[in-house]
Amino acid sequence: MPKLKSALKISGTMDDLTFYHSRTDGYLVRRTHRHDSEKVKNSPQFERTMENATEFGRVTKVAALLRRLMGNSFKACGDARMTSRLISTLHKVMKEDKTSNRGQRMVGPGLAEPEGKEILLGFNLNKNYPLDQILHAKPMVDLKTGVIRIKTVHDMLQWPRTATHVLFRSAWVRLDTTAREGDAVRTATVLFEREQFPADIALIPERSPDGPGQDLLLLQVQFYIQEGHKAYDLNEGWACAVVGV
Repeated sequence: MPKLKSALKISGTMDDLTFYHSRTDGYLVRRTHRHDSEKVKNSPQFERTMENATEFGRVTKVAALLRRLMGNSFKACGDARMTSRLISTLHKVMKEDKTSNRGQRMVGPGLAEPEGKEILLGFNLNKNYPLDQILHAKPMVDLKTGVIRIKTVHDMLQWPRTATHVLFRSAWVRLDTTAREGDAVRTATVLFEREQFPADIALIPERSPDGPGQDLLLLQVQFYIQEGHKAYDLNEGWACAVVGV
């Protein structure tokens, strides 16, 4: 058994088998499939395959754009499979495009439909810390102004044991899925002490995002621990979700 484990550390191919390493699942093996590229492109047999590949490519690019626009502080709180889960979610949104034929569907028209909005709303960047389990108060969201307000209630946060402070962030994202461009305005509160909260927490953007597109609002909760005169961020309980579409 030790020799087999050692051998699997080398990624590569052997006959029709491909060995590779996954950060989440460890060492895996799969069968290698080979198709003539011209046959795949031109044969009616592979028409559905090409349609799926074209649509998947569009979804992947939109997911990459959204990740870039949300900013490093939001991306950093994502779990190991955040990107793949986002692509999967946006693929479901794309399927709500009722104006395009199969193979030509896009995320934008799907996101314009109520069903598409519902699919993306509530998407958690870190599935280990869902926002609604960390934050027990319902955010009041105004997608037209990008403002998020949270009325303070008793035991409104699921505090990590060692946390002494918390900070709230928002990202107001405008996504042009056709041009694959966009803009984002990020806002943050000050650090709030564990026992001292204002009656109303407000995230008010200084401006609206530039350009055309569809707006999304993301809300993040991040905990800190104070040691001496400095506060250090904690990975535990770091939650973020899409709260407005």
